[in-house]
Amino acid sequence: MTTKFDHLVIFVSNLDDAIGDFTDLGFRVTRGGSHGLTENALIIFANQTYIELLALKPYWHSPLMRIANRLGLLQWRSKIQASIYCRLLRWVNGDIGPVDWCVRVTDLKSTLRSWEDSCLEVLNSENVSRKHINGGVVRWHLGGSTNPDLPILLEDITPTDHRAPLVGTTDHPNGAKDIRAIVFKVNDDITAQNTVVKFLLTTDNQQSDRNQTGITLGGVHVSFRGQYMLPKVALTISSSGDQTQLLDSAKSHGTQIRLIP
Repeated sequence: MTTKFDHLVIFVSNLDDAIGDFTDLGFRVTRGGSHGLTENALIIFANQTYIELLALKPYWHSPLMRIANRLGLLQWRSKIQASIYCRLLRWVNGDIGPVDWCVRVTDLKSTLRSWEDSCLEVLNSENVSRKHINGGVVRWHLGGSTNPDLPILLEDITPTDHRAPLVGTTDHPNGAKDIRAIVFKVNDDITAQNTVVKFLLTTDNQQSDRNQTGITLGGVHVSFRGQYMLPKVALTISSSGDQTQLLDSAKSHGTQIRLIP
């Protein structure tokens, strides 16, 4: 199984405002399209990782939808179905800011089967599509578990390049090149570390990573910190500049972003 860090999801209240904020930080932001109830924009890097800015479409804010949301009707329906949508709905019913992360796998079914064999509660996977702003449609499988320390699993149906195109999207004015490291704020960093080692790494790599802080997935180092950590998520991104730069936290929507040479 090949497992690679794919993207960080940041839920925002207004997509246009978020696009403006990240543009002000020096990123090239590419509108992605719509997922049904949501719309998104992507900040894509040369190693084909990205930051996803995700927002509800305007009609979701109608009085009827707000009532259904407050009553938990959609959450109840997804919970009954034991679908991965249980987890996705948590994104839009929680706080604004970083809400989840995705890793890309080559065989979602076998990965979930191995999780079940290890007595992990697995949610039903779903086929997901996004209508691109240019009219095309990209498709992928999503799966995962209820464990908040583990990421969403993603297997592309259409080519990855269709979902995260590299041409014309990675020339960021601030010089950003690749996501190199990501740190998540969690309730228990030791438990989170042990969980991702157990379920995301192959047996051959587990022993060496148990004695380290975090794991490396496709060249991106993923680690965890306890409640003393101030931001929800801290990103380290390589850049073409010659100095380390900490970007304005007022515009990064709960994510600490550091550019390093």
